[in-house]
Amino acid sequence: MATHQTTVTTQSTQEAKVPTSKTDKVPKREYRIHHSNHRLPSHLPIIGLGCSSFSTFFCSEDDNDAAALTVDTIAKDHPVVRDWIETIRHAVLDRGIYLLDTAPWYGHGTSEKVVGYALDTLLLSGSDDDSNPTRPRTGSLSRSNLIINTKVGRYEADPLKQFDFSYKCVHTTINSVSRSILRMNCDYIDVLQLHDPEFAPNITILLNETIPALSECQKRGWAKAIGITGYPLEVQHEILVKCSEQFDNGLVFDQSLVYCHSNLHDMSLFNDNCFELTTDSSEKVSFAQFCQEKGINLMCAAPLSMGLLTNSSPPDWHPASCALKEACAKAAGLCVSKGVDISSLAMLYCLSQSKISCTLIGMKDVREVDAAADLAARFQCVDYNVQDDSILEQVLTVLEKETLEQLLDREHGPFANVWRNGDYRWNGKVEAEKFWRTVDEKMKS
Repeated sequence: MATHQTTVTTQSTQEAKVPTSKTDKVPKREYRIHHSNHRLPSHLPIIGLGCSSFSTFFCSEDDNDAAALTVDTIAKDHPVVRDWIETIRHAVLDRGIYLLDTAPWYGHGTSEKVVGYALDTLLLSGSDDDSNPTRPRTGSLSRSNLIINTKVGRYEADPLKQFDFSYKCVHTTINSVSRSILRMNCDYIDVLQLHDPEFAPNITILLNETIPALSECQKRGWAKAIGITGYPLEVQHEILVKCSEQFDNGLVFDQSLVYCHSNLHDMSLFNDNCFELTTDSSEKVSFAQFCQEKGINLMCAAPLSMGLLTNSSPPDWHPASCALKEACAKAAGLCVSKGVDISSLAMLYCLSQSKISCTLIGMKDVREVDAAADLAARFQCVDYNVQDDSILEQVLTVLEKETLEQLLDREHGPFANVWRNGDYRWNGKVEAEKFWRTVDEKMKS
């Protein structure tokens, strides 16, 4: 699987209920669960910029200029890189999307470098909260005006070198964070996240090496907060529970980033009440409720389910079953027949979940930033003191409401069969097992 972000390509064909312009800032939502936790911001923009787009991950086959870029050859004066830098600047300065989420895995270092080039043009030289840049800066923003998140654990394209969760080994978690800070030319990371822990050889290495390394980076001032991100909710849950019981301070992780579990075909983040609050607890709650109870702030990504909820076919590497891909294609066809864009409707549906303060979206150019920001702007005047269904009532057009009702019809809608047979999602642990079988075969050959 390449990445959990997928770009937004079109706006809804229906007139938005909130007038927007290309300079409207996206609205914010309250984020910090515990007000005493100053490691996290009190509010976030309701959409964040997923920076996997600023790499070769989404290059088309005929885009040779971008495809040739590597972490060693990339330069800020490259035409493609200049466009990426301008996209980030437009998102931050013009649309108020000041949360940037990247990873060493995205473009195998190129995304972090592009973010760094953009920060050079955004940040003020000599800012008190980021006083030792390695390159000159020409911007006007203080470092505290931006949220910069990255990850550790997943790195190279070569399957034999792709994952490293060790404290000290080939990549080393400590060295990875130091390298990320250098690439992005900033003193610290806001949220340093454990990336795709389902691919770790075992949970022991995470508890004994990776997580202590994250804590060490936090002690050194390299990271304000610690997060976790991965597809299987059960893996995140196991790690979070064991951390709370194993480490003296109890709460190790401040944030959980979840992807593909809050969308039109899969709402298991809120609906699956199968997670124990502790190892000896009989009470079962949803993963969203678990995070709320434990004081772990929740963030979402991939509202388009990594390309399933678009008018195009998903990428070849997509792990969804044929049945789910067919259901999503039917849903897209239904939207086309109604004159509604499925990507826009999927975005609005995801953003209507009031328990999620910020949703990460891949936006590879200025046009896509404006498309997503215009949708987010519909929530500018929303009354959140109502149920999530009533929030949708405030932001959707009449035609969008009618279309959404048909999409969510559990008896006759396009997802009815996959909901009945449980095929509305894929098994992330099985995908990890497939990966390691491939690695074993490569090592034997």
